[in-house]
Amino acid sequence: MHTVSVIVPMYNAEDFLPTCLEVMRRNGGDGTQFIVVDDHSTDATPRILDDARAAMPGLTIVRNDANLGVARSRNIALDLADGRYLAYLDVDDWYGPGHLDGLVQAIQELEVDFVRTDHVRVDGYRRTLESAPEKRRGVPMEASTGIGRAGSNAMVDYPFLWAGIYDTERLPRDVFLFDESLRTAADRPWFWRLYMEAATTAVVDLHGYFYRKDHNPRALTQAGNAQTLHFLDASARIRDLVLPTGDPEWITKAAYAAARICTFHVARRARLSPALRAELFDRSATLLASYPTEAMDDAIRALSVSPRISARALVAKGRKS
Repeated sequence: MHTVSVIVPMYNAEDFLPTCLEVMRRNGGDGTQFIVVDDHSTDATPRILDDARAAMPGLTIVRNDANLGVARSRNIALDLADGRYLAYLDVDDWYGPGHLDGLVQAIQELEVDFVRTDHVRVDGYRRTLESAPEKRRGVPMEASTGIGRAGSNAMVDYPFLWAGIYDTERLPRDVFLFDESLRTAADRPWFWRLYMEAATTAVVDLHGYFYRKDHNPRALTQAGNAQTLHFLDASARIRDLVLPTGDPEWITKAAYAAARICTFHVARRARLSPALRAELFDRSATLLASYPTEAMDDAIRALSVSPRISARALVAKGRKS
């Protein structure tokens, strides 16, 4: 059994794979398991991985027979992970020296279910430290405090899977599973379930994860196609997680998150086709109107002026339908 398993999904990653493999070499060791899932790449990724396998015998490589998406790829890797702790790495990003060891040390010393970190945003040659919303550092706390309230920016709103490490012995396996129907935004309901079901967490000052924001032109988050609207499905999953709890603060916070992301995409609708724009408006209206009236009204009041106007129009449309 390894100390930590690191899941690395990838698709057509030939431009980023050499750096990623070097990161694995530098962070590898007897206690580390790297699980690479090639999601049916059509470029040189399979060849590069085959070459790497000869030099890195401890590397686990899985090749999907079809393109299944990142959520399914992560679930496939989970079945192969035998580490006490679980971490993630995106192929176009990298770990700084000692980062993975720092993650393991933090979760072992703090004895919590999972630990989150800050990260460094990479824009070309520019580096910017992006801090996690939680200001308390290096201290255990109840996981549910990461949900926050409407109007707040809480840890549940920091949906970066790789900015953390997770204890597979303290958390049930179903917490780690991703909704495979979601090609984008699958991390968002994943984090809501984590913060709702886990007992303890902590945030630490580690700045060794380097995230290439918008650098990969193949990233689905940069697309303007039908999969862009999967955020609506993800938001519906969050609603379905929260409403049965009956917790008014959680419900209002989830309503706020839904209103915020819907109005964000409505404001950027120009990248969508006319048909997708119509779908965006209709489905956003239906989603927001599906929340209890009082919770959604309170959530909208917590928005800034422009999103508030947009959200009210969407809710009015949804309630008339």
